[in-house]
This record gives sequence, C-alpha cells and structure tokens, in this order.
Amino acid sequence: MNALVEKLRNRRISVTPQRLAVLTVLEKSRTHPTAEQIFQEVRRDMPAISFNTVYKTLEVLCQRGLVIKVNPLHEVARYDIDTGEHAHLVCRRCHHIVDLHDLKVPIPPLPAHLEGGFRVDGHSLFYWGLCPSCQHAETEQSDIHKED
Repeated sequence: MNALVEKLRNRRISVTPQRLAVLTVLEKSRTHPTAEQIFQEVRRDMPAISFNTVYKTLEVLCQRGLVIKVNPLHEVARYDIDTGEHAHLVCRRCHHIVDLHDLKVPIPPLPAHLEGGFRVDGHSLFYWGLCPSCQHAETEQSDIHKED
C-alpha cells in the first residue's frame, strides 16, 4: 500500500481510500479491466462507492500518467497500470488484451510536413488476431461444420 501512496504523491494526486482501492484492483489485475469491472471489484470492499467515483478516479489516474486507457478501435475502454513502452495483442473475437513487451520496433518520427503544428504526446501499437482459446473454439466450430 505504501508504494501506491508514493505513486499518488509523486504525481501530486491526493491520497484517498477510493483512489487507493482503484489502484489496488489494477495492481492485482492480470487483465485489462473495464471501468465496470473495476467498479464491481472495488465495491466488494467499499459497498458505498459509486460507478461515477470509480470512473472519475480512472480519468484522473490517466491524466496524471499512472494508468493508460486502452481503447482499441473505440471499443469499451480498458485500463492498464503498465505505463511503460509496450504494445498490445488484441483478440478480435473475445477482446482479450495481452501486454507485449520488449519490442525492438522503433516508432518513426512524424515527418515535419505532416505534423501541421500537431503536438504528439503519445502513441499506441495494437496487433490483432485470435487468442489461443478462440483459435481452439474456431477449430472446433469448423470441425462441427465438416461433420454436417
């Protein structure tokens, strides 16, 4: 818990039980949960918390750089506590997201003539495909159709 308090203080964010609860859920998560999933998890220990409080907390954490909003193709936003450079693998079927670290692919700078005064402050890299579970389900489904 002390590490989470330090993270908040280092970003000049007020330490509140709600913010600590949201960060704790994200720290424990091995997925990229939605705001609704985070809300349901926080609510187990804080029954009086509202969805609005969780959502606003997530927005503050994103604005201050403690959390990344992962929003591939404008689907439901998911949240990632890993703010380091990494890409994401996204399953087209079940929407499972996996962090992909240690890519040695440099992000090319924008040519000056394309920038047009636009100040870039971030980027995202997504790889799309099917996760192992969905590949397996797809194979089973095609096997069923072959038997017909």
